[in-house]
Amino acid sequence: MIQTDNHTLATAQARRCLVIHNPTAGRRRKKRLADVLERLQALGCLVTAVQTTQRGDAEAYARAASPADYDVIVAAGGDGTVNEVVNGMVDGPGGVALAVIPLGTANVLALEIGLDPKNSEQIAQTIADGPVHNVHLGVANGRHFVLMAGAGLDAHVVEGVNIALKRATGKLAYVVESVKQAFGYDFPEITVRANGEIYEGRMAVACKGRYYGGPFIAAPDARLESPKLEVCILPKSGVAGMMRYGLALPMNKLSDLPEVMVISAESMVIMGPRGAPLQGDGDIVARLPAEISIAPQTVQLIVPASPG
Repeated sequence: MIQTDNHTLATAQARRCLVIHNPTAGRRRKKRLADVLERLQALGCLVTAVQTTQRGDAEAYARAASPADYDVIVAAGGDGTVNEVVNGMVDGPGGVALAVIPLGTANVLALEIGLDPKNSEQIAQTIADGPVHNVHLGVANGRHFVLMAGAGLDAHVVEGVNIALKRATGKLAYVVESVKQAFGYDFPEITVRANGEIYEGRMAVACKGRYYGGPFIAAPDARLESPKLEVCILPKSGVAGMMRYGLALPMNKLSDLPEVMVISAESMVIMGPRGAPLQGDGDIVARLPAEISIAPQTVQLIVPASPG
């Protein structure tokens, strides 16, 4: 059975799954993917798996997926792979749900829905018969995002991170790049226009989910199901400011800092140095100035029946 917004739809057969896989994952993650696919088939799902070879492939595969052939598109990779799949889905024929096999560095979407990246049984069971929730997307300069869109230091870190180091060390690559950027970044002013007001800071993140960069809560009131953005604006600059926020975030105290502003909005404009990067779901998706809003499209996301 598939549950959608308090309605229950009977499924005549097991779910037909198109698994879009980013093959850059390491050996351990490839083994986990194979384990999940084997479990899906054992649960009766009809599985078709395709590999991406370059940026844009996941989006193209998702755009071409028809509800006549598939019930579920499974993004197997990190949050960047999910982002590509979602952008393909909103331009596709519709009628297909989204599921995830988390194989990335942070797996923030998995955290949001209570999916354990190391629990192959839970992942497979969720894809096979988990309930479906309606998720509101954000859109930045025409590019959709699921989790967040940010301008400032975090976007520069995302743009500058060494991909080879990221594949080898995971989150450590972001730590290395953050330290590197902290001593060379000039922390220019970022302006957010929302709700008829103007807010100033050095970094701004429009959040659709609570978590940021891993199991760290940046926007406690953000919800995937909500047609609202929770915008976190950080005003302090320099190494001292970065350290202050860097220490508060792992303790889930970032939004409690007196100078940090968190506002709710359906749309906004983020201004800053023209052409500066805007990261969305951990990849660069746009450049400033950026118009960010709740997208008119929604996505049906399969979540665990009992979050881990």
